[in-house]
Amino acid sequence: MAEDPNTGFKEKLKQTILTDAGRHIFVSVGDGEGTLVYTCAILSSQKPVNSSGQALDDEAIRQITSLPDDLKEGQLTLTPVTDDHFDVIADFNNKNQPADINFSCIGWYARVDSTNEQNQKVQGDEALIAITFTTNDHETLAAGSPDGLSTDVISAQLSMTIAEAANIDMTVNEVGYVTRAELNSWQTKVTADFNGKIDANEKNTTITIHGTDPVKADANRTFDLNTYTKQEIDQMVAGAGKGAGINTVQGVAPDNQGNVNLGTVFYLKTEVDQKIQAQQAKIDALTKANSDKDSQITSLNQQMTGSNNQYNDLLNRVKFLEENAMLGKRFAKADESAAESWENQHPNYIAMIEDK
Repeated sequence: MAEDPNTGFKEKLKQTILTDAGRHIFVSVGDGEGTLVYTCAILSSQKPVNSSGQALDDEAIRQITSLPDDLKEGQLTLTPVTDDHFDVIADFNNKNQPADINFSCIGWYARVDSTNEQNQKVQGDEALIAITFTTNDHETLAAGSPDGLSTDVISAQLSMTIAEAANIDMTVNEVGYVTRAELNSWQTKVTADFNGKIDANEKNTTITIHGTDPVKADANRTFDLNTYTKQEIDQMVAGAGKGAGINTVQGVAPDNQGNVNLGTVFYLKTEVDQKIQAQQAKIDALTKANSDKDSQITSLNQQMTGSNNQYNDLLNRVKFLEENAMLGKRFAKADESAAESWENQHPNYIAMIEDK
């Protein structure tokens, strides 16, 4: 069987095959002869093949009366009988198991006990009643932990349907025998006792609220508590606050509905938001204007720097001319002495005397 995508469960065992001995036992028990006792379930290396390795058919498997080895014995549990049906469950855990166990089948064993003329129990012979082979060639029950604790378990279930007259030993350990009718009677009694205890507990249950006297449930299991319902409380507080007991709030009296209009005292949130937005718009405009002024100042600074550069250039040129240029001046012949005096003032001065 493929792995279940929802649970991850993977079937490791094939359908159980009832042996001829098992069929004989169930027929006799179904006729009311003796009491069926499930004795054990074991793991074995037996495979569904013969000595030549050829696969055995179901008929050949039914003729098997024993298994070649007993690798491990499981713990048996029988479920309660319901509608002539019950399950035998075998659990194989690896507690105190030092090594892995490879097995290929599970063998189910039982016997039929009877009662003699002296009303004494006579134990029947144990027989291999069914075989459950593994889906694969073999499965492995892993070794347990070093501390001896169980870390793995393999469970197998054998579903059975019995006849009305059949007697089954439900205790497995041979302490006593229980018929299906006795089991059903026991289940009914336990259920009635359990329901009776629940009913008694419910009748004796009380509820106390804030120190009031305990209240028990009535015949309908309903608690009548001395409390107000939500609807009653809503009705009582519906008219509260409509002008009653309230004079003014920030100097404003409530209206006939109990509401106080504080619009003349406080700004509404929307009004505050509008004022903040308007103020922010002014700040943004001033910030932009200031940015424009900064740009103008920067431009003027650049212009002044250019003018200063031009002025310095002209000044340097004037100084250069003063120091290097030849300067001539005309004088009349009668002013020759003045011309000579002027020319001596600077090495670059040249006095020119005209003959007029």
